[in-house]
Amino acid sequence: MSIKHKKTVFAEDGTDPNTVHPSDWNDEHVIDGLLGLFAALAVRPYAFPYVAADGSGALASISAPALAMLSKATAAAILESIGGVGPASPAFSGAPTAPTAALGTNTDQIATMAALQAMRADLVNSAPSTLDTLNELANALGSDPNFAATVTTALGNRLRVDAAQAFTAAQKAQAVANLALAAVAVSGAYADLSGKPALAPVATSGAYSDLTARPSLGTAAALNAGMGASQMVQLDANGRLPAVDGSQLINIGGSLSYAAAQALTDAQRLQALDNLGAPIACGRLLYSSATALSYPPYKGDLLKVGGQLYRIPVTGVAGLENTGVYVNGVAGQNLAAGTIYYVYAFTNNGVLTGDFCTTSHAMSATAGNVGTEIKSGDDTRSLIGMIYTNASGQFQQSALVRGVITWFNRRSYVLTTASGNYATSTAYFSEVSTSLRLYFLVWVDEPDVTVSAASDLTYTAQCNAGIGVGIDGTTPLPGYGVPLLSNGNHSWVSAPTASAGLSEGLHYATVLGGTNAGTLTYNNAALTLRAIG
Repeated sequence: MSIKHKKTVFAEDGTDPNTVHPSDWNDEHVIDGLLGLFAALAVRPYAFPYVAADGSGALASISAPALAMLSKATAAAILESIGGVGPASPAFSGAPTAPTAALGTNTDQIATMAALQAMRADLVNSAPSTLDTLNELANALGSDPNFAATVTTALGNRLRVDAAQAFTAAQKAQAVANLALAAVAVSGAYADLSGKPALAPVATSGAYSDLTARPSLGTAAALNAGMGASQMVQLDANGRLPAVDGSQLINIGGSLSYAAAQALTDAQRLQALDNLGAPIACGRLLYSSATALSYPPYKGDLLKVGGQLYRIPVTGVAGLENTGVYVNGVAGQNLAAGTIYYVYAFTNNGVLTGDFCTTSHAMSATAGNVGTEIKSGDDTRSLIGMIYTNASGQFQQSALVRGVITWFNRRSYVLTTASGNYATSTAYFSEVSTSLRLYFLVWVDEPDVTVSAASDLTYTAQCNAGIGVGIDGTTPLPGYGVPLLSNGNHSWVSAPTASAGLSEGLHYATVLGGTNAGTLTYNNAALTLRAIG
C-alpha cells in the first residue's frame, strides 16, 4: 500500500537536498510497522483494531455499554456510568467494608465499626452500666467541672477523728451547735453545769482540812480488822490483809457459801462438784428390749466425759439402739452379730450419746480426767457398759444369757437353766448337754462367779458317776464329785463353787458328768450361776 501526497515547491531539483523538490510531487510512500498491520483492515463501525496472537491486525467490536462509557467527556462521568464513585468524598451505599485497624493505630487508615466498638469497650473498661457514658459520669459528679476541688473543700469542713484540725472560733461554735452540746462540754467549767448542788469549800480547795465531820484515823493499834464499826484495815508487815472471819465478808464473787443459800447456775454447781471431787459414777446401763438399751440417771445424774461433768438427762443417754447408731466412732451403723462391744458415752453437739466400740478400755492419765475409765487412748469416750449381740445383731438378756452389763452401779444377778433329763454313757468328765449352758459377761475387776448344779441320778449298772460344773470347757471346778452308785436312784447337789481369775469378756458355765459303766441319766438337771454386772 502506498500513500500519495502533494508538496509545495520550495527549490529546484538538484538543489539543496533538505528542501522539497518538484520530483517529490505525487510520489508514493510505503507504510509499514503498526500502521502497516492495520492498513489492510476494512473499516467497520463500532470496532477497534488490535494485534492478534499470530502478529496480524484484527478488529474487535465495541459493545453498546462500552461505547456509551467511552463517549463520556470526563473520568468522573465514566465512573458514574459504571456505578463507581470518584476518589474525592465518595458517597458509598449499602454496607461497604474495610480492614479493621488494631486498637491504638494512629495512621490515616479508615476506621471500621468493629474498630470503633473495640475503642469504646477499651474506654468503658467494664464500668457499670450506670456509669459507662459521659452523661452518666457528668450526672454522678453533679455536672461540676471542679468536682475535685469541691470535694476537697467539703472534706476540709468535716470533723476528723484521726488528726488534729485548726478550726476558727466560728467553725467551733457551728460544730457545737450542730452536736447540740451543752456549754459545759466546751468550757469544762463547773459553773456551766445546770442543777449543780451547793458546794462546800472543799469542792474548790480540795483540801482535807475543809472536810466537815472528817474521821479520826486513830493509832496503828486501833486499825485492826474486826475491832469495831467504821474502823480501817491495816496491812500486816508482809503487806497482806489480816485474817478475818468469813462471816465478816459479803458479796464475795466466785465463792461457795456454807452459811446461806446461793443462787448458782447449773454450770457453777457442776464446777463446784468437780472441784470438790464429788462422786460422779452415776447412771446404769440397762437392757430394755432386743433393739434398745437405756442409761438413765441412778444415784445421781453426773457423768464425766472428756474431763468435764455432764448431767444425764431424765431420758438417759441417746443412741443406744442396735441400728443407725455410732459404731467405732462412725454414725449411722448397725451392730454386727455375735460381737462383744464396749459401750462408751461421748458428747455429740452437747448431747450425751452412746458409741459401740470393739476397742477395750483403760484408765485415763490426762490431767482433769485422771481416774476416768475411757476408750483406750481416747479421753472423749467414757466407759458405761459392755454387751454381746446375738445371731441377729440384737441385744440379749434372759434367764440363760447375761448379754448386757453396766460399768457403774453394778448389781448381782442370777442365771438358771430349766430342768431337764439328759442321758449319757460317755466317760467323765464331759458336758452333759449344751442346753445346760449359761452365758455371761464379766469385768476384769470382778472375774468371780458362783455356780452350782443339781440333779437326780439313775443308772443301768453299778458305776462311778462324774458330777461337777465347769467354765468354758470340760475341766470341772473344785467341788466336783465321783460318787459310787449302788442302787437305782441318787440325788446330788453340788456345793456352790466360786470361779476366780476369769478374763474380761464372754464366758459360759455348764454341767459336767459321765460314767464308767452303763448309761447314766441326769434327771431334772439344772445349773445356777450368780455374778455381778
